Amino acid sequence: MVSIPIPLNKWLSKLPAPHTKQPSDVILGLSTIMLIICTLTTPHTGGWKLFRMGIVTPFAIGVFVYLTFVQIEADEMTHWGTSILFSIFVMRLFEYFFFFSPEEHCHRMIPKSRLHSQIKSIKSNGLESGEKAEHLTLTTNEEDDILVPEPVPAPFTLEKFYWAWSLWWSYRGIGWNFQCPLPSSSLAEPYTRKSTRKEWWFKTAKFYLLAYLLDDFFRSIRNIYAADFFSGQRSYDDLSQFERGLFSTAVVIRVWYGLNNSWCATALMFVPLGYYMGWEGELTTPWGWPPMFGALSNLWKHPGLSTMWSKTWHGYNRRWLYVLGWIGIGENVLGLTHTGISSHPTIPEQLQKLHTKNGHHQALNNSPNQSGQVTPSHPIPTSITKNSGKNEGLPIRRKMSTKLMIQNLIKSFITFLLSGLNHDFGSLALLVKNYPWQTKPVYLGDILRLTPFFIVQPIGLTIEAIIKINYRRFKSTYLRGSKPEPAWLTFLERLIGFIWTWIWLGYTARPFVEGMVQLGAYRRDGGRQLFPSIFGGLIWGKWWI
Repeated sequence: MVSIPIPLNKWLSKLPAPHTKQPSDVILGLSTIMLIICTLTTPHTGGWKLFRMGIVTPFAIGVFVYLTFVQIEADEMTHWGTSILFSIFVMRLFEYFFFFSPEEHCHRMIPKSRLHSQIKSIKSNGLESGEKAEHLTLTTNEEDDILVPEPVPAPFTLEKFYWAWSLWWSYRGIGWNFQCPLPSSSLAEPYTRKSTRKEWWFKTAKFYLLAYLLDDFFRSIRNIYAADFFSGQRSYDDLSQFERGLFSTAVVIRVWYGLNNSWCATALMFVPLGYYMGWEGELTTPWGWPPMFGALSNLWKHPGLSTMWSKTWHGYNRRWLYVLGWIGIGENVLGLTHTGISSHPTIPEQLQKLHTKNGHHQALNNSPNQSGQVTPSHPIPTSITKNSGKNEGLPIRRKMSTKLMIQNLIKSFITFLLSGLNHDFGSLALLVKNYPWQTKPVYLGDILRLTPFFIVQPIGLTIEAIIKINYRRFKSTYLRGSKPEPAWLTFLERLIGFIWTWIWLGYTARPFVEGMVQLGAYRRDGGRQLFPSIFGGLIWGKWWI
């Protein structure tokens, strides 16, 4: 816990009396979201900009803050997660209505066959000077594979309403130009644009069931086996190394399942709805609902914290953290050098695809490393200097100066700090619910319990980057021009990277694990609602925990 002796009781005393969640709270929240979506259908002109900034934004923020502290969820983790979601809504309001208007920075990606009028602009943006136009002689099926930007619909139209609806609910930007990077397991069947709903539904439902069983097992660990720790009666210092690992896993699994629970439940409703209604948008088709998290196999093939945080984690907050933190604060306010993608990427790297006459695919955007980081096909490949000969088609690695690395570290620290504060907004909601702040002093440090976990992650990323850079230099010097690397070396690199990833996350997890316990996130006393448990009953004889 961070020690910041700034008292908060005076401010907490001004909150209205809390009450359990009522239907009116749900109606108020959904109505506010509908107001935001309708506001996004307005023109992006001066008067309407002021309406967005001066009227809709303050009102919506007031509603979300009210719902965070006044309506109380029955389950602590649900209350924490819902509060974080309201915080995300507030950040997205600042993004859309203040700093990065969606009409200028966001667009959907649609098959080229649906947008023949845009072929000329794609040619000018996607082809290097001197390339021949016959590369664009495509069949209908090939055109369906090429995704191009969709123009923003005209204001006050049903099309603009659909556009705004999708924009607001597309947290991860699936189908948009700001789509979060997805691991290979999320880009294969049944998560492609040609996947069938039946195959997708059964695979998602199967995963949902297995996820529930896994969470149920670790819920029995939290509520029965380790009840003394998760109820706050036992200190983290008293735990053995095995217990710390097991209990940290139980905490992570709860967060993992909570996100998967809402994601899968929503997807299993919207995708069949799209079938019955004949809708083929990103919210109603299988390709719009890939798994929330990457598979462990993805992290094994490309181990490291960089892969963990950029691809295998959920990516819910990626967009607003990047534009508000990395670009907004880091580059626009602090004046740090621009690195990474822009706030308005033209074609996401994973959606780039152009069929050339020799049968290979070429990126529409010819930047060798548009995102500032390329996930290699090999965990730590030998560096290359040019795309020629046997290395043709592989990424060119650009050298980064020490100055830029330090600036990137600062910007990474800013984004992780914002992420930590976002999670601790949920901590504040739990503190208001569970802590007797009416009779005991509350300080700012009592709220910032989870942030320390997030702000140390850039340190691990920096250590990892330094090791990889020097090791790649070593490989480039001693393995250049050699025959394919032996399988044992690839296995060893993956093993070391995989172990490093989990050791670092486990070592730095204490603030998060201890903080969630101290906030009462897993309390089962005080007449709290009990839920059935398969493993609790089979192993400990407690069917309701």
